Amino acid sequence: MRIHLQLALSVLALSVAACSNGGGGGGGAAPVPATTTTTTPTPVDVQGEFTYEYKFNGCTTGRQKLTSKNAYCDALLNDALNNNCAREMRVETYNRMCTTNTQVSSPGTLPAMSTARCVVNGMDLKDRTFLQNMNPFNPQRRQIYRDMFWSGKNDQGYDILGSLVDSYGKGRLLLTPAQAGRSALGEIQLHQQRGDSKFSVRSGLGSQISLKVTNLEIQKEVEAVCLSDKSFKRTKADLRRVKCSLTHSESGRKETRRDEEIVWDVANKVEREIFRGRSTERITLRLKPAAGGQDERIAVEAVDLDIDKTMVAETTLNEGLEVRFRGQLTGTDLTIQCAPASK
Repeated sequence: MRIHLQLALSVLALSVAACSNGGGGGGGAAPVPATTTTTTPTPVDVQGEFTYEYKFNGCTTGRQKLTSKNAYCDALLNDALNNNCAREMRVETYNRMCTTNTQVSSPGTLPAMSTARCVVNGMDLKDRTFLQNMNPFNPQRRQIYRDMFWSGKNDQGYDILGSLVDSYGKGRLLLTPAQAGRSALGEIQLHQQRGDSKFSVRSGLGSQISLKVTNLEIQKEVEAVCLSDKSFKRTKADLRRVKCSLTHSESGRKETRRDEEIVWDVANKVEREIFRGRSTERITLRLKPAAGGQDERIAVEAVDLDIDKTMVAETTLNEGLEVRFRGQLTGTDLTIQCAPASK
């Protein structure tokens, strides 16, 4: 309790102007037991200079001086710049000073020396009082960035959602190296309610993978978007025919297995309902033409899974898509795999 009070007082000592969203980041440091925590105030001087310094458990970020709001926000998320020190304090400050309830940052551009970047946005869906919305330690929206370097040679897992936002669940990015006839894979995993609800989306690396979960039981919405280096992309296949397989089961009900094949012109959006289950539960497949600098995309939306959960998974069609969900409320087990028929 004493340590938590020290942490709260330290973060409240900061006084900078609110700033806009920004990218940045770096790999997280190994956790260490908390002993002492100090910060220095962060005033803006007459020249518009933003400064800060954090000290945590004998480790210091050093005194950082930035000349713009965007640079200040970027610096807070840059682990390398800050000697991998006081990461949670810096992220908490970023959430309080650099995000709003109406703007959500995207992964942006992958920086040099990074294999992947993930940004996780959490939203509290509960009706909140004015004072609850003003609480800097429990904002309605939380945002976490992480940049990762991966050699591409061994399986590797990175935490992208953790101790700061336990109420939103725990998230990881798993990276699997390429093997004969198979590209390198990235998988976003999200576990909520102490693992009772498990969501994941997996695809070949080389572009953007996203997973959005709305959980009405705990009244939280979480979106994780991960971008990876373009060098992992596979040669583009013929995308005009897409094959999907679906397996769905619930406790006390017969398992459903279904294969779907969709033919499209690659120029117009396609939407098809591929499953309808208990009550309002349904699963929809969407194919999207190339736009905005992104290749053709594939998305799966599963509504009212386990009665009150919605999951939307999206990635590049050429790299293929695998979606999994497992929930304990109705014993739901769902797997969907889609890929171009030419592969």
